[in-house]
Amino acid sequence: MVEITVKVVGQRTRRLKVDPGTTIAELLRRVGQNRETVVVRLNGRIVAEEERLKEGDLIEVIPVVTGG
Repeated sequence: MVEITVKVVGQRTRRLKVDPGTTIAELLRRVGQNRETVVVRLNGRIVAEEERLKEGDLIEVIPVVTGG
């Protein structure tokens, strides 16, 4: 297991343990976020859902605001 930090904008930051190689898509399912309605930053850069996590990563989940 590796430990990561997950910050969902508007919610509290939390530390999670995940299996090595867990993808962003798998993490989003675990934290109850729809991958089609958020943008994910991994260690400060926007990444695709196939990106794999490693020890110490900081993940920020940012909801996409739409409307007009």
